[in-house]
Amino acid sequence: MRTHLPDLLRLTAEALREPAFPPSEFEKLKRERTAALDEQRTDPESIADRALERWDNPYAKGDVRYVPTFDEELADINATTLDQMKSFYSRFVGGANAELAIVGDFDPDAIRALATELFGGWTTPAPYARVPNPYRPPAPTVLTAATPDKANAALMGRLPMRINDRSDDLPALMVVDKILGASQESRIPDRVREREGLSYSIQTWLALSSFEENTPMFLYAIFAPENRERVRVALDEELARALKDGFTEAEVANAKRALLQARRIARAQDGALAGGLLQQAYVGRTWEYAAKVDAGLDAVTVERANATLRKYVDGAGFAWSYAGDFAKAK
Repeated sequence: MRTHLPDLLRLTAEALREPAFPPSEFEKLKRERTAALDEQRTDPESIADRALERWDNPYAKGDVRYVPTFDEELADINATTLDQMKSFYSRFVGGANAELAIVGDFDPDAIRALATELFGGWTTPAPYARVPNPYRPPAPTVLTAATPDKANAALMGRLPMRINDRSDDLPALMVVDKILGASQESRIPDRVREREGLSYSIQTWLALSSFEENTPMFLYAIFAPENRERVRVALDEELARALKDGFTEAEVANAKRALLQARRIARAQDGALAGGLLQQAYVGRTWEYAAKVDAGLDAVTVERANATLRKYVDGAGFAWSYAGDFAKAK
């Protein structure tokens, strides 16, 4: 509420700038994290996801881009001390490189003055630098992990694409993703889940980069282990059909309409607005960028969508990671 915002900011500033770091809470957090990891070690979705993250990862242990095994992460958590955490806070945490976005009913001048008072002098000891995430060409593979006695199996897929969110191809690629698998009405979910009943959940999405031309397309599915081969065949066939025959005028029109409506609805939500403002502050944009994407979506033709599909989506380039009790399913 408007009347509570100043007190909320003061409390936030106190928590961020004068943390107590009670030992009991530190140990509780470690226990919670290790319990979660112990559960993930036998969870098909978590296993498939981590195996895919580790596949073709060129970074050595100690690099923040390195993906540890479950055992390595557990060992790191157990070895971490409260003094190490305090030292990290002292070295890296500060307000010099922070963004603050507030959306709602408040007095902008008064809140700006209060935010400056609370956070304006909060320096950051270590300089900030964004860790680069450069594009790596597709490294197709099929990874399989056994999860005995698990009723469900999981599949994760990844296709690296040399594109970022500044590309003129972005709106058309969003349409491509929407038609292929981003919603229940999309081609892949419609066939695999709705018509053939092979999957409990299946979806594609884009992890859009605002920096390097490095945007992967991901695919996720949960299914019964005995359906693995049928799911694989359906995916291969739907990707091949799209690449061979392309999309229809109706599919492109429906995808554009759905994407534009979802974007407009999101911009009517306070949380999405605040998140959008933070992202804009970080990458140096305004709402003009969102308007440009909207205009680009509205202008996508079936010819542009099909050309973009064939430019970026290669079914043979996916890395696939399966986890499930497939031995029992044979």
